[in-house]
Amino acid sequence: MIETMDVTVQQLRDLIELRQVKNLRVIFDEYNLIDLAEIVELLELKEILFLFKTLKKDITAQIFTYLTYEKKQEIIQSFTSVEITAMLDNLYTDDIVDFLEEMPANVVKHVLNAASAEQRAEINLLLSYPDYSAGSIMSTDFVELEASDTVARAIRKIKQQGKTAETISVSYVISQHRELVGSVRLRDILLAETDNLIEDLMDSDVISVRTHDDQESVAHVIKRYDITVVPVVNDENRLIGIITVDDIIDVLEEEVTEDIQKMAAIIPIEGSYLKTSIAEMTRSRITWLLVLMVSATFTGSIISGYEDALLLIPALAASIPLIMSTAGNAGSQASTMVIRGIAIGELTMSDYWKVVWKEVQVALLSGAVLFVINWLRLLIFAPDTGMMVDLVISLTLMMTVVISKLVGGVLPLLAMLFKQDPAAMAAPLITTLVDAVALIIYFNLAVSLLGL
Repeated sequence: MIETMDVTVQQLRDLIELRQVKNLRVIFDEYNLIDLAEIVELLELKEILFLFKTLKKDITAQIFTYLTYEKKQEIIQSFTSVEITAMLDNLYTDDIVDFLEEMPANVVKHVLNAASAEQRAEINLLLSYPDYSAGSIMSTDFVELEASDTVARAIRKIKQQGKTAETISVSYVISQHRELVGSVRLRDILLAETDNLIEDLMDSDVISVRTHDDQESVAHVIKRYDITVVPVVNDENRLIGIITVDDIIDVLEEEVTEDIQKMAAIIPIEGSYLKTSIAEMTRSRITWLLVLMVSATFTGSIISGYEDALLLIPALAASIPLIMSTAGNAGSQASTMVIRGIAIGELTMSDYWKVVWKEVQVALLSGAVLFVINWLRLLIFAPDTGMMVDLVISLTLMMTVVISKLVGGVLPLLAMLFKQDPAAMAAPLITTLVDAVALIIYFNLAVSLLGL
């Protein structure tokens, strides 16, 4: 788990049992708190509560943010109102909201009752924004300045507000009506003369996002402009909060996980694999399995409609798995590339014909290679099938690859057009669709070229 640390769970337990408060404080001052949180997670609740009562409040607040939701719930339910208040005073507002969103109603009520009026207002504000919006992940702890401030006054404000701010690397300049008018880096403030005005140092071309913007679009903004923090404004351009890059890393992890689940025909679920219940995991998988099972009925109907042809030429039946798997794989390849392009903002609906043209070229080249290789394969390993049967199988491969890649490349873009998640148009759905198309092509070519 942690190779570079000398501290173990047993050592912490021994120190707690012996009430070696001084040694415990030394450990938590010297070692990385993220690593220590992994060890604290393994302690008994009474041991954790002892740590939280004896360590510095800013340290225990940081440890708290790295614990699992289950452990957080146990701690909060065991805390008195005074202890919760002390914890909240040392947590950033967005971190408070993060764990409250996953807590049952009684825990949320317990926390809100212990919060100050100002904290309660900030928490309720963030909780009021839609899930996955910029407002729901922003922090209201930031440094704000005025354009008329001198550098000396700005430094005093930074020292005062920076104690609770999530970052002081960038300060935001607001008007009398709290409208965002600029931003200024701490570096520029420190290097300027004390009597210089902030309006002379600030950058008035501020990149910002709105409270109701999707969190994924916020990630694109931070990536595109190569920034570590972005301000959040409301519809009146009033500064409401900030989003830092560490929050965006969490967002990206959530979005990637969700896309992977959708691409595997799983209804997205939150929580880790081991901690998700069997019932919840079954519900997330069974829906698409039922849909795909029913849709596969069409491919069965197509095959049963050509039973006579399969009886006359058994070699046609032997190639059905080859054709269906190739079609499905070709469609999945195209959809995966296009979905990734959409996810990172590289592709939009305006690129529709570019995608079509590129997939046609790739498909024709891939199809031609498969045609030749498959023909040679049949000549070597199945010399008795006949030249025309070889032609039907190889030609079907080429045609289905072309159609499958077009379908796989276009469907995710069409999903965007209809305001749907492109990841939903992924491998399982595309595979089922192109399987049916491949069989129709296959049997129609067989009937036409072989005279069945």
